[in-house]
Amino acid sequence: MTKQREDFEPFVEDDVPFERHVANLAKPGTFAGNDAIVAFARNNQMNVVIHQLNAPLWQIRGTDKSNVRELHIAYRYGEHYDSVRRINDNSEAPAHLQTEMLSKNESNKREQIKPQRDESEEELEDEMEDAIQKVRNATGCSDIDLIIQILEVKNYDIDSAIFAILQVNEVQRIYSQEECEIQVKSEKSYSSALWEENGSGARIFGNQGLHQDGTENKTQASPDEENQTNKKHFSKVSNKQRKEQQRLEKKQRQEERHRQKVLANRSNNADNNKSETDFDTQVTLVKTFAALNI
Repeated sequence: MTKQREDFEPFVEDDVPFERHVANLAKPGTFAGNDAIVAFARNNQMNVVIHQLNAPLWQIRGTDKSNVRELHIAYRYGEHYDSVRRINDNSEAPAHLQTEMLSKNESNKREQIKPQRDESEEELEDEMEDAIQKVRNATGCSDIDLIIQILEVKNYDIDSAIFAILQVNEVQRIYSQEECEIQVKSEKSYSSALWEENGSGARIFGNQGLHQDGTENKTQASPDEENQTNKKHFSKVSNKQRKEQQRLEKKQRQEERHRQKVLANRSNNADNNKSETDFDTQVTLVKTFAALNI
């Protein structure tokens, strides 16, 4: 401002001498005006864009160069400036906003593109339904919600989803089979205990049925031994189920780690391919039809 005094002195208000005005601006906590914003834009060779409610944007151009960096601020209630960021951006990094001037022709073109987007959404829905049907035909699974959930987990890889559902079906089949075996053995144990010496059958009909075959009576296990056998078998079944579940969970964790690794590699490759000078890939476009330039 001092070097280009002739550009700034006419805008000093309240009959304050220019030297005092500049000295006040140099002090921390001084409220600055548009002249300081213009000086900032020129000094940093950038454009400052001022947003106001229900008003066109103000562009303070610090240089005539194109595609320069922009700093966006909001002038609120005629007394305070705020920074401008995307919604949910709570970081302290630069906002990287860039103004995109639209024309009515471009707006019409964008409206014409919307039906195409709707068509693409319909294509995605058709592809999703096709994937669900393929998984359903290959696995015989009728639970559509489960198929969709596994497709999402497997990143819509149909082969991986089919394999995962087949695993789930196999685990359910093994579990049901073992449950039936446990139930049958429990019924046999109960029937045997019914005709024990102190059982209900023996008390009602007598012990003649117990002593028909002396050898059978000698070799018959006691209730405690039967219970211990059942407990051991149930424990064995439970351990088998637990090991199978742990194996499936371990496989899922491995697949998830592999998927995350692939995504991370893709992200790193994309970052490495970015040029430091390629500013367009980093910005958020602020679209507007009109702006006032200073």
